[in-house]
Order: sequence, then structure tokens, then C-alpha cells
Amino acid sequence: MIKFRIAKIAIAASLLTSLFANTASADPDRDFSNVDCNDAKMRGLLLETYNDIKSNSDAPTVIDVYDQKKIIGDINKLACHGTYEFSDGDKLNMTFKLYKNSIGQFINSFEPDSDN
Repeated sequence: MIKFRIAKIAIAASLLTSLFANTASADPDRDFSNVDCNDAKMRGLLLETYNDIKSNSDAPTVIDVYDQKKIIGDINKLACHGTYEFSDGDKLNMTFKLYKNSIGQFINSFEPDSDN
């Protein structure tokens, strides 16, 4: 009975360790200093990222992204600003931000300009 408990505790500890390692592990550092925010591939990534975030809502999707300018490109930080065109015909100027949170995982956000 004691051997069974020890094995059970060891398995539980192993599972918790692997779960913690997978959920709280930091992303590798990235250098965004050479990113061109207006490059066609980058604009495609911005479009896909926005639509992935909004996939759980009935909000219009982004159909085009253009006039992107890099605000900041550094180690673990990227900010691009430009125009986003939506499936309902609206156009908004927004800033895309990518940065690491306090546990080292990348977080992204889209912030519309206040004058939209």
C-alpha cells in the first residue's frame, strides 16, 4: 500500500510539473528591429491575427490592411500603425502591439485611434 501511494504521488508530481512547464513557460526572445510593417506578408499576418481574435464574435472581419508604419521594433516589442478595412465597408486606423507579459508570454492587441 505504501509503495502504491509513493508511485501515485510521484506520478501526480510529474504531471503537475509538466503541466506547469507547458502553461507557464516563457516564449523565446525575438528581435523585431528589422520588421517592415508594410510588407505584404506582415500585413497578411496582421489581418489573420485580428480575425483570429474576433473569430468568436459576429463583428465584421478585416479584409485589408495597408499604410502600416512601424512605431517600435525592438527585442520582444513591436508596434505597427495603419489602416484596417472591414467587411462592412468601415475603415479604422489602429495600432497593433506585441509585447511580453510578466511571465514571458507574447501578448498582442489592436487599439483603434481615438479620432476614428
